[in-house]
Amino acid sequence: MSELIVTNGDAAADLLAAAGVRSKIMPWRDVLHEGPIVPAPSLAALSNRRAAYLSERFGIPYADARADLLMRDAVILAHGMFDTITIWLEHDLYDQLQLLQILNVLHEERRHEGVSLVQADDFLATQSPETVLRFAEAAVDLDATMLETGASLWKALEMPTPEGLAAQLRSTTGAFRFLRPALGRFVEELPALRGGLSRSERTMVAAIAPGGLTPREVFTRLLASEDAPFMGDWSAFRLLDDLANASEPLVGGLETIFPCQGEPGDVEAYLASPLSITPFGRSVLAGEADAITVNGVDRWWAGTHLRGHDCWRWDAHSRRLVPPGGAA
Repeated sequence: MSELIVTNGDAAADLLAAAGVRSKIMPWRDVLHEGPIVPAPSLAALSNRRAAYLSERFGIPYADARADLLMRDAVILAHGMFDTITIWLEHDLYDQLQLLQILNVLHEERRHEGVSLVQADDFLATQSPETVLRFAEAAVDLDATMLETGASLWKALEMPTPEGLAAQLRSTTGAFRFLRPALGRFVEELPALRGGLSRSERTMVAAIAPGGLTPREVFTRLLASEDAPFMGDWSAFRLLDDLANASEPLVGGLETIFPCQGEPGDVEAYLASPLSITPFGRSVLAGEADAITVNGVDRWWAGTHLRGHDCWRWDAHSRRLVPPGGAA
């Protein structure tokens, strides 16, 4: 019997192989918590869009990013070659968004048989070959209804406003026990009603405020602030660059942007830079100024394009979405 295992990245794939798994193991690499998730006529069309984003954001050659995603797509679209498909993913937002995309693909392909899900409540890469297979003991067989639930949530992410996802979060997510907290955390990456920063941005600026921290230390603080850390270092440092290079900067101390593809010496120099908060950053933290009103925004939250000086926001106090025009 042939099996395809889909997991979140190379570290998990290598670990499963080291544990003795002899099935085809495919990493599902993409940072879906940033960049566009939009309706597309095919999986390849969305992958092209995602590759363009990854290339621009992280300096990855477009051809390389596109080839990697299309190779992944070819394997999942050849699902008929495999008797079973087992999805191995973690509890954090990074993985749960991958889960929804995978379920959507399988649902659209009408692959409703022989699909199971292994959900880890810890990070796979922190396991050993001797311990990682314990998660398989709680594997869940997915039926057509479960796949439809995942596909419906993915379609909600594709919508041009966050309303659809927020509405679906009020309903049950069934066997997917980590989806509700993960997607609830994703909503907090919308600009806050007060100050205009996402939760991650605010955590970073607040960590910098007392002074004396470097980007490396700020990233450590960011991870420690999360119940289920999901953001990788490249994503975090590019967020830090955005804060430092805005029209009215919130952060000082960086002489360059993070060199994702740079030499080790350049990376180390960036990571060791002494950071400081600007007067404007301090005003934003205090709720006396608004980063979006002053600097504007141009980024994607799934299918919602946040742009300009008036956009969708999240009111953490009342736990509600605030549409454009509602923050005044």
